[in-house]
Amino acid sequence: MWTNRKVLVVDDQPSVCESVEKILKKRGCNIGVVFDGQAAIERLEKERFDLVIADLMMPRVSGMELLRYVKKAHPETEVMMITGYASIDSAVEATKIGAVGYVPKPFTPEELTSVAEKAFTQRAKQEAAPRKPAQPEVKAAVSGRIDADEPFDRDQVAAATSEEYVDHMAGADVLRGTPLADPTWCAKGVMACKKFVKSGPCKGECSIRVREKKMKAPQPATLTAGAGIIDVDMPFDFEAVAAATSPAYAATLTRSDIPVRTPGWESYAEGKDILVIDDEPVVCNSLRRILGRRGHRVDQALVPDEGLEKIGANKYDLVLLDLRMPGKDGLEVLSTIKQRWPATKVIIVTGFASIESAIEATRRGASQYIAKPFTPEEVTRATAAVLEEVA
Repeated sequence: MWTNRKVLVVDDQPSVCESVEKILKKRGCNIGVVFDGQAAIERLEKERFDLVIADLMMPRVSGMELLRYVKKAHPETEVMMITGYASIDSAVEATKIGAVGYVPKPFTPEELTSVAEKAFTQRAKQEAAPRKPAQPEVKAAVSGRIDADEPFDRDQVAAATSEEYVDHMAGADVLRGTPLADPTWCAKGVMACKKFVKSGPCKGECSIRVREKKMKAPQPATLTAGAGIIDVDMPFDFEAVAAATSPAYAATLTRSDIPVRTPGWESYAEGKDILVIDDEPVVCNSLRRILGRRGHRVDQALVPDEGLEKIGANKYDLVLLDLRMPGKDGLEVLSTIKQRWPATKVIIVTGFASIESAIEATRRGASQYIAKPFTPEEVTRATAAVLEEVA
């Protein structure tokens, strides 16, 4: 079935190695076995393998460390993770690094061979793909455009810009028409705009961009004279206080209604624009409060189509997306976001968390995966990690 495919099995439990070897040998694979990650690295430096099947927890070099090594030193080799300590976090991390599969122990022969088949299919595609000739280097971007000497390499230019940008490059390496062949696209605002469709381009500066600048401008707190603070009866409404002062000020208030730090310690201007797409208003309000206290500007949409419309009309740094909503599946919405707005980061927030959906969401471009019910600390930690990647 898989004649001449070479597989390296790495597990500190000999019984597991024997089981994997028996399953794959029946299907024609040539099997190598080592019992720790360091031995696997030494073997890989001397011998080529199509697939590495590695345990997650091993002495000396862990499975995750081995995965990182393989994807860096031998990117043509696929890696499957197997573990008796399966978790959503490790499944997401392994998938991000590049694992072709993540299989919890104990596994069935069918589960193992299903992932192996996927790995060998990917290897076959890589082997069959023609090698591209060396292409001239894409020159640096200037004013939002790049100068690509002809003939230019499409993939290089797309990596530096986008597929849509390359589609509109003419032979003279300049843009042909608008960046998107879309009647809703406004060149002035550089976005799809309903106002542009109805009344044409704005006179002067784009009104949406003007509004964004105002939102991002520092918001001075309005404080009572003398004390330098305001008196807030408890319990207080975070958004009401933020509206009267600033989100940064409201974030300093504790249950004693006295700021824990000097007002203005956190710059509202440093906050990011975030959209929550979830059909549960309670979840939306909770996320808005948690993230608002960190100085972010948070919008919400209760249905997927509304969320997609808002992303098309406004620039969001991050989207927090529910998986199960009426009308559209969350994974479908995730794929749409990454196709249309690839720079927008997405965190999945779901009450139906599973390793399978976490892996699939990661493969489709999700940056993080949070299970409901969540704590403020979990949301804060995940969003902070993702927003660090946003320029």
